[in-house]
Amino acid sequence: MRHWICALAVGASLGTVHAADLDVSQAKALAQEAYVFAYATVEHDKVLTAINAKLPSNRLYSEPRLLGPQDNKVVSPNNDTFYSRALLDLRAEPMVLQVPAIEDRYYSFQLVDLRTDNLDYIGTRATGNQAGRYLIVGPDWKGAAPTGFNGVIRSPSRVVFLLGRTEVKGEADQKDAAKVLMGYALQPLSRATNSVAPDAPAPLHLPAYLDTKHGEAQALFNTFNALAPLHQWTPSEQAKLARFAAIGVLPGSAFAPADTLRQAIAEGAEAGREQVRIASSQLSKEQNGWFPSPTNIGKFADDDLTRAAVAWRYIYANDAVEAVYPMALHDAEGQLLDGRQTYRLHFPAGQLPPVNAFWSLTLYDGKTQLLASNAIGRYALGDRSADLHYDADGGLTLLLQPDAPAQAEQGNWLPTPQGPFNLLLRLYLPKAAALDGSYQLPTIARVEP
Repeated sequence: MRHWICALAVGASLGTVHAADLDVSQAKALAQEAYVFAYATVEHDKVLTAINAKLPSNRLYSEPRLLGPQDNKVVSPNNDTFYSRALLDLRAEPMVLQVPAIEDRYYSFQLVDLRTDNLDYIGTRATGNQAGRYLIVGPDWKGAAPTGFNGVIRSPSRVVFLLGRTEVKGEADQKDAAKVLMGYALQPLSRATNSVAPDAPAPLHLPAYLDTKHGEAQALFNTFNALAPLHQWTPSEQAKLARFAAIGVLPGSAFAPADTLRQAIAEGAEAGREQVRIASSQLSKEQNGWFPSPTNIGKFADDDLTRAAVAWRYIYANDAVEAVYPMALHDAEGQLLDGRQTYRLHFPAGQLPPVNAFWSLTLYDGKTQLLASNAIGRYALGDRSADLHYDADGGLTLLLQPDAPAQAEQGNWLPTPQGPFNLLLRLYLPKAAALDGSYQLPTIARVEP
């Protein structure tokens, strides 16, 4: 309860701009800016509410299966790793994540705050392959970190999304990968240290998720207002919230815009949604049909538009040092990728994706950004694909088409849907060439019938 009281007090202090001071054009512009600012947090609510509806907070859930077209809670999911997930409620006390020693297999735990910024990582790159215990702390905890922990991760959010990825090296490896999941453990600090547990907080109530891509755009503000008290906002963010308060974007309050500005705010929110949609297809400068990952992904600071665009297109993207995600919407001639056509994606010899872990190419339905169902149940190809056939010179040619190719080429075939599609080339633990832009992305050539 104290957090809500604090948030309401902050909201009151932010109300330095009043609705009466705004004309219609100012209200519309402010609503558009506020929509872009709030979008990622509200899209994040989709996963938070889904977990909260099925699992208790602070319970780690690891699923030993690869995601497919039926999984629709997260846009652009990977088909490379087993996922682990938990909703961390840090209001009462910190949580402890314990991991086993993991050799010869990539793994990572990504911690995402309410703004969809990534906190520090736990995993192969960040903490190594040894066993360890890590303390995850919210903004209200004032205690000293006890001994016996390998690291402390601090969050500005009282609710954190914990997302684990454990590499699966093909179909035959799934049983061994599943055994790794059994070594992960999550528990409160009091249990880990056999100390007295603090009083339990009030039950965590999250607002119902409303589809951000359809319906009235301004509905997003009500969800944002309900979520905002769970985050400790920076001074620059508080300055923005001070201005947004005039249109009813106020942490801890119901969204209730002034009647005289209601239509202008609705139009501004719609303009904000269109701005985010367009930006999601222009995340960087296009190269041969590919948009490289934004350099600030996962650490967006005050770049609200990139934050929102990433949430629209592939929310929960890793920091670049963990993974990069070049996205293709067009072929090499600038034409939109269409599943009714045939394409060849060619990696020249010596130009396979430069990684220290592994890489994959995943295909998504262009309208939903979900995995596209196909008859052979294949959604990705990569360096762990057992039946790939490399070119005689060491290069690699992948086939993107709706119908099966000749038998000898079927290991290199990624089926396409009937309609638009896009591609994500994932590079896990990318080498320097992938980070500095010197790596040349592969050419996607349309093959004429």
